[in-house]
Amino acid sequence: MHKLVADEVGITEDRQLHYERWQWGGRLPSERLRGVRGSNVLGLLTFDSDLVHALDVAGPEVQRSVALCAARRACDAAGLTDVGWVAPALTALAQGHPLPAPFDDDDQMWETLRSAPLVPGPTVLGAMPPERPPYFPPPPAGWTWVPAAEPRDDGATRYELDRLPGSRAPMVSASLLVYPGTPDVRGPISQPYFALPAVLAAAEPDPLKAALDAVWHALHTHGEHYPELLKEIWALCPGRARR
Repeated sequence: MHKLVADEVGITEDRQLHYERWQWGGRLPSERLRGVRGSNVLGLLTFDSDLVHALDVAGPEVQRSVALCAARRACDAAGLTDVGWVAPALTALAQGHPLPAPFDDDDQMWETLRSAPLVPGPTVLGAMPPERPPYFPPPPAGWTWVPAAEPRDDGATRYELDRLPGSRAPMVSASLLVYPGTPDVRGPISQPYFALPAVLAAAEPDPLKAALDAVWHALHTHGEHYPELLKEIWALCPGRARR
């Protein structure tokens, strides 16, 4: 995560909207996305913002298909698909029925997992989102942010405003510091503990929330191999292309 320290500058756009557009991958979220309360949508944005927007406009039928696929693939990755007390839950999801025991009680579900004699799977490291450029506040009209030539001892890069060619904008003084991100190393994960929440998420009444959260949990179940899952999820969004 980059750290940014900025001076106050004049701006050409509402700062909150400008940041929100950056946060949501270059476009503002729909009211549906804004209204998905209690979901992991902001976390999923850091992995694939285009997929978040594609799921938003995909419609309930596709969203349900995505949620079911994510739950199944999470259980596949965790070695749970053929476990006697998990298979009925996946069948219930496919048929649109309520989840059976122990999935109807969180405490009982986790206790069942803890007491289940599961065969350990291969070691998988936690999922890491792709690196993204740091956020820059909107510059005044006729100006752009450019890195200063002088290096800094603390590793930060100072950015200053520079007038665009042909601009007659008045002189503006502003600068900001961008500190290098701290490396985030994810260790081995226990896949079953990420997979079961994907099953619960897929049963959510709101199909959009079900899709977003099931994909989020399935993504973390796959850990470092999550791009394979996202390719399969994208295949369920016909006519939707990455930006």
